[in-house]
Amino acid sequence: MKRFSLISLGCPKNLVDSEYFKQIFLDSDIVYTENEKQADYVLINTCGFINPAKEESINTILEYATLKDENKKQKLIVTGCLVKRYMDTLKNEIPEVDYWIGLKDFDLLKSILKTENATDKRAVLTPKHYAYLRVSDGCNNHCAYCAIPSIRGDLQSESLESMVKQAKELADQGVKELIINAQDTAQYGTDLYKKQMLIDLLHEIHKIEGLKWIRLLYLHPAHINFEMLDELAKMPKLCHYFDIPIQHINDEILTSMNRHTNKAHIISVLKYIRKIMPDAVLRTSLITGFPGEDIKKFNELIKFIEDIKFDKLGVFSYSPEEGTPAIDFPKQITQKTAEKRRDKIMMLQQVISTDNLIKFIGQELDVIIEKESAEAGYQWEARSQYDAPDIDGIVYVVKANAQIGDIIRVKIVESWEYDLVAEEIRLV
Repeated sequence: MKRFSLISLGCPKNLVDSEYFKQIFLDSDIVYTENEKQADYVLINTCGFINPAKEESINTILEYATLKDENKKQKLIVTGCLVKRYMDTLKNEIPEVDYWIGLKDFDLLKSILKTENATDKRAVLTPKHYAYLRVSDGCNNHCAYCAIPSIRGDLQSESLESMVKQAKELADQGVKELIINAQDTAQYGTDLYKKQMLIDLLHEIHKIEGLKWIRLLYLHPAHINFEMLDELAKMPKLCHYFDIPIQHINDEILTSMNRHTNKAHIISVLKYIRKIMPDAVLRTSLITGFPGEDIKKFNELIKFIEDIKFDKLGVFSYSPEEGTPAIDFPKQITQKTAEKRRDKIMMLQQVISTDNLIKFIGQELDVIIEKESAEAGYQWEARSQYDAPDIDGIVYVVKANAQIGDIIRVKIVESWEYDLVAEEIRLV
């Protein structure tokens, strides 16, 4: 019996592609193994978004290329965004790779494996209790720093019917938390239906029995309006977790980034969310060192962070990417300065996060059990509706009569910089 291993790098959107590739192996009667040394096939799905991600992808390919010295029969297959961007160069520089597969070229893998009974389904790579639903691929925003449109193309929404069907299938498999994502989730449907269809989709998904939590990722601020937020506030299954990547707050920088929004709109959206959903947590991502970010503009960003006090925040130092307009912009900032500014924001956010989490002490929260804890003194690691998997903090549960995937009610007894400690009250 043949075996395969799969390494998926990058974002949750890329993970969905990996799940389709996994299903093709299974349809070919090839068994999944986590022991790469025993695998007849190793597939690496790469990320090629920014320099650190590209470096990780290349290092991973090289690492598994050396494994072939131990298993001469092993076939190494590489796909993903890095391959889409640099196929010819990679072919020349890493001849150890047996097959290079273009982005989402599922038919090529079927051909390589001589698959006869392909199902076009997904074999999820997440734990059984949560899964991602990618409602669209590509992006129409064309931000000046972003290579995604050149890699994945313009916005390509999936039909509402197909997404509802997939959501039902996932719920039937035991998924309790459905995480909806895209490059710009708020724009879902505008290509197919000529209007935003996210709310329509959520209303349908909301009806699915078995689903307990619905989480939204990647809501571009330019496409969020008060009417949309009012509808979201009415949905009891929706996690009050708003992932809104703003990237900067200075109007000149936002215009230069081609973000299609401005400071006033961003602030109005954030304040409105907190007005109609006082318990909502706000997550954002920022870029430091974008061309033209002088000290005054950076200080404006610092002041904004101090005022808003985001619950969750990630920062990237600007990465000049081939094929993007920003790489040729004047007033480029040194990498050292960009990283120094990034570190300053993260130090500030550490203080803000610590202060924000103190308010949870004494509160009761529903949490989903993720795994047994390796930390002494705690039985479980869990997440509340305010934490996305692999991104945010952990709720350490001292002791609970529960299993992985259970949703239980806990009482928060302690808070740290990014994590919480809780005691069980009951099974929900």
